[in-house]
Amino acid sequence: MTNHHQTLEERLDSKLKAQKSPRFLQGPCQVFQGGKLNKAGHGAIRDAGKIRYAHRVAWEAAHGDIPTDQRTGRPFAILHLCDNPACCNVDHMVLGSSNENTQDCIAKGRHACQSAILNKLNRAVELSGTGMTTNGIAEELKVTPDEVVRLLDFHAHDADIFTAEQHRFGHEAAEQMRRYRLISDYEAVIAAMEMLNTSRHIRQLDLCV
Repeated sequence: MTNHHQTLEERLDSKLKAQKSPRFLQGPCQVFQGGKLNKAGHGAIRDAGKIRYAHRVAWEAAHGDIPTDQRTGRPFAILHLCDNPACCNVDHMVLGSSNENTQDCIAKGRHACQSAILNKLNRAVELSGTGMTTNGIAEELKVTPDEVVRLLDFHAHDADIFTAEQHRFGHEAAEQMRRYRLISDYEAVIAAMEMLNTSRHIRQLDLCV
């Protein structure tokens, strides 16, 4: 029988099941066994009449309120180093910007619209050709200036390859291959990001001890 006097944290703990982590991380994944809030598989738990992400509840139980990203004015996203959205082990979580979270989803093949990646690249190149500044392109595409620089750098190195593939294989096949290269570029960014996030995560633990 359910104990209606359980705290939110106690209810969360009662729905967790240990599962081997796919990466070399501290401890196993603590996988939420209750309902899911979205197709990605994030756990859903009721809190004072509202439905919340289970992993964010776990993070706040361990560290307090999720801090605000000063750039966006919204709370930071929480990235799973174990790549398990239902995991509530806070040792597998790091804070990240919404842009980092999107890059993480793209690199791991979970972004809602993979074609949007290539559209973003083409639009950035088009706007750059009109003389628009990096900050202006970033505002138009709703991304960071660093992301614009990364996209334009990718285009500069990939343009000759793309042109050659168009002549050899046709436009549609060339675009598909270019999309794969762009996603691979995201994967390289994520690999570096995870090293940085692991270091950031260690610092977070030091601050919370």
